[in-house]
Amino acid sequence: MLTDQELIAAFKNGDIDALGALMERHKAAVYGYLLRLTGRHDAADDLFQEVFLKLVRRPGAYSEREKFKAWLFTVARNAAMDYFRREGSRRALTSAEGDAPAGSEDGATGVLEAAASPEPGPHEILENKALGEWIGRALERLSPDQREIFYLRHYSELSFKEIAGMLELPIGTVLARMSRAAALLRKELEKQPQ
Repeated sequence: MLTDQELIAAFKNGDIDALGALMERHKAAVYGYLLRLTGRHDAADDLFQEVFLKLVRRPGAYSEREKFKAWLFTVARNAAMDYFRREGSRRALTSAEGDAPAGSEDGATGVLEAAASPEPGPHEILENKALGEWIGRALERLSPDQREIFYLRHYSELSFKEIAGMLELPIGTVLARMSRAAALLRKELEKQPQ
């Protein structure tokens, strides 16, 4: 498997498939991050495309000296902040509650299909949905700064040092915000009924 840097070098040398491989490799993490920031699938779709269009239009914008994933999430964050400025709102870091993927709430699964399926049954789905909603509400209680660091750490899997560099903050500030976020989330989740 080629590294990100090898794929970028191949793309810069004209290999379009290398760009597709990069997009596929990072799609889930970047898209998830953008969806959590915007709370809207259509906005996350557009911003995801915008992130990779920057690489297409200006392949020299990425410097091989930095970790590609850190650069990619910096571009994603900047694209999201531009989106919020264009929209005239600061709705950043809200939950995506109520904006489920198309087809996820069709209710068309038959009883026989559910019984034969290895997928979770209605009871498990309701429990998982309730837990997801509870977590979403807990995340909403975090400050926007805490949520941003939590999402970056969760979706990008970047180190705290990389996140600090990306946000241009001292590492102590990043660690403190993450610590406060984790403590608040633990406290909120302890309140969850069993």
